[in-house]
Amino acid sequence: MFYTVDFVIGKLKEDLPELEIFVSKQNDNNYYILDFKGYKAKVNIENFLLRLDNEQTENSDRKLNDFLLTIKKNLILQSQFDEKGLTKKEILSRVYPVLRARSFGKNSKQDFYTKEHTNESKIFYSLDFEDSYKILTKDLLKKFVISSKELEESARANLVKLPLNYNTDIVADNIFYFLNSKDGYDGSRLLDEKVLNYFYQKIGGDFYIGLPHQDSLIIAHIKNKKGLEILQKMMVDFFTEGRVPITTITFKYDGKNLESLFIFVE
Repeated sequence: MFYTVDFVIGKLKEDLPELEIFVSKQNDNNYYILDFKGYKAKVNIENFLLRLDNEQTENSDRKLNDFLLTIKKNLILQSQFDEKGLTKKEILSRVYPVLRARSFGKNSKQDFYTKEHTNESKIFYSLDFEDSYKILTKDLLKKFVISSKELEESARANLVKLPLNYNTDIVADNIFYFLNSKDGYDGSRLLDEKVLNYFYQKIGGDFYIGLPHQDSLIIAHIKNKKGLEILQKMMVDFFTEGRVPITTITFKYDGKNLESLFIFVE
């Protein structure tokens, strides 16, 4: 196999020589804690490697470069982040809600501001820098005298202004809608009631929702058992490919409530 954990770590250290790496084992998975000048990121490198070919290919090199670039950008941003150039108004105009797995941030010393969502997910708040972002902490909110209400209302207002774009695929009479604005907040659209109600009206009733990672939201109009099988496989595949995986558990929306639902197909 050409692409290995050591190969990926070596590539990271080429540009970040001060990077320290520790291994944390959770549920039979190895998570790599990347510590750059005290700023940390938790990455499942082995899971990412499943997306690559056994031999070196242009496609795998491209995926690897995107993966490495995302990690490097965020670690460097965290280390160089300067609060002095920010204002309260600017923060509130650039903050968005983002969804993460409930385990996200547990190894961080930073006290992130969060809000409950479901048994599988939690809401964090992200300060957008176009090609990167910073998850907001309680300390930063306190420093800029930003209340919970101001933060949440501003983030929600910014989110609903984003355009709704999606592709449609029909398989065995089942209709799948894939949100694809590619702005880093496709998964966050799950928090926009207007989006949920749009699809509720379009579909004409209950529908399934997949949130495998932050850059993906799947709306599924399931009409038969085959559709459930497809959605189940899709969730696992997308979860594996995601840079910020969230959950393989699906949700069901009935026009008012969001219910976690484990799909089991015999």
